[in-house]
Amino acid sequence: MTVEQWAIVIGVATSAFLALTPWTFMVHAKLAVLAAQMASLDDKVDSLIRANEQRLPQCVQHEARLDTHEVQIAHIEERMRELV
Repeated sequence: MTVEQWAIVIGVATSAFLALTPWTFMVHAKLAVLAAQMASLDDKVDSLIRANEQRLPQCVQHEARLDTHEVQIAHIEERMRELV
């Protein structure tokens, strides 16, 4: 290749590099923001899972109490019918 051809190749490569560099930094910055948001979302999901695991025994206990109350109400209804 001649010197002129090398100059053209180097000029085209330099122009492409200078044109793509800002776009590359922009994409890199957006990817960094997305990665940070995904990490934050992952932490939030983990905290929701932990909260649900802590709340589950309490829900089971409340449901058992409701069953007990339903049985008690049924007994009271029977007694009320007997009295009437």
